[in-house]
Amino acid sequence: MKKYFSLFGFMLFFALQLSAQAKFDSATYNQYYNKLFPSMTIDSSTHVTSLSDEEKIEAISKVWYEAKFNFANFDKVPYLNWDSVYKAFLPKMLATKNIKESYRVLQQMNQLLRDGHSRIIEPLYYFLKENDKLPFICGNIDNKVVVIKNLSNDTAYQSVTPGTIITAIDNIPIQQYIKENISPYIHFSTPQDSISRIYTYELFKGLRGSKVQLTFQDVNNRIVTKTFTRSSNFFLPKIIYSVLPNNIGYLIVNSFESDDIVKSFDSLFPAIQKSKALIIDVRLNGGGNSNIGYEVLGCLTDKPFLTSLNVLHTYRPSQRAWGDGAVALQLETDDWKPYKKVLYSNPVAVLTSAATYSAAEDFTVAYKQMQRGKIFGSPTGGSTGQPLGYNLPGGGLGFICTKRDVMANGTEFVGVGVIPDVQVSATLAGIRSGKDEVLNAAIQYLLTQVK
Repeated sequence: MKKYFSLFGFMLFFALQLSAQAKFDSATYNQYYNKLFPSMTIDSSTHVTSLSDEEKIEAISKVWYEAKFNFANFDKVPYLNWDSVYKAFLPKMLATKNIKESYRVLQQMNQLLRDGHSRIIEPLYYFLKENDKLPFICGNIDNKVVVIKNLSNDTAYQSVTPGTIITAIDNIPIQQYIKENISPYIHFSTPQDSISRIYTYELFKGLRGSKVQLTFQDVNNRIVTKTFTRSSNFFLPKIIYSVLPNNIGYLIVNSFESDDIVKSFDSLFPAIQKSKALIIDVRLNGGGNSNIGYEVLGCLTDKPFLTSLNVLHTYRPSQRAWGDGAVALQLETDDWKPYKKVLYSNPVAVLTSAATYSAAEDFTVAYKQMQRGKIFGSPTGGSTGQPLGYNLPGGGLGFICTKRDVMANGTEFVGVGVIPDVQVSATLAGIRSGKDEVLNAAIQYLLTQVK
């Protein structure tokens, strides 16, 4: 009898063990693995002067593996062996003596990706203190650094007018200054992007409230040396509307970063509707949210229009183990369906430059596909996509582009730029005389289109 009870007890124990065995919980599994990939956090309070060797290795390893598994554009740099880059930069990283040197090495490594949406930002404690600038936006005219716009009405800056040629910064010849202090560390996708990024955003950056000495050739060809104070109080207006002769509307949109752009555009639309033709200028639009640009385009047609084709890739370790493709592609097309009960049906032209970037390029691509009118100016910067942000030791940030965009018909523009229908460049003589050759070319075209 005791044997029967022993056998029964064993079977009962085994049955209980089976019934207590956990079942796979997909939600918990998914939640656990998502915790391994935390979202980026912003921290401007961390203030360290150097990284330990362990932190240096962690930082450069993060830059390496975030790109290795997430970067969308390795095929744009087919000559680049990213694993070899990691090995080559590791001793450079370990040799750095302070945090600024460490981040310079990370920026040099990142630059090899040749991508405008992949970047390294030094710890925010330093970045925010070293991001003041002057109110001058420059361009590359005849291989000279020429001021094309002065954003300040302050008399302290009025000696520098459009057409001024900058020849030196702090007594260092301008090209030497760029080569030593800016070029090795910036992120860019194309040659025109590199030049535009330097001249539009990076050239005059420095410590908050610091002084900088410029040597320049003014519009009367006099050589002048003058000291200016950097500030964070210089801004391009987000959106401006005016009416040119012959009732041609001129809409300048310098950003797609805020929903306020849509509100401003909507408020301006009744005035825009009264024009016989419209020029939309995105030459200094560095991007933001692509949907904001589509909101504008949605008022130029009553028909759905195609946006970019999204190219997404997914890493598949099991398929890699089985000898199948480690990466799977997903292609997504989308269109924008105008929903506002307003329509501008008169002729339109768009102005672009190398500073037309990111969401502004998405805008330009959609406009080109709409065949709503011609594009005038120079090729855009050639970079858009979806950057993934991640934290780095010491309070810095990294970003890697995770999405490729192409035109709906498959035409590439990342790493190339959107090519205008009519290529027109500014000239030094034109800038100094107050003429805008690109704008004038668009005006002449529209005059032939107006009924």
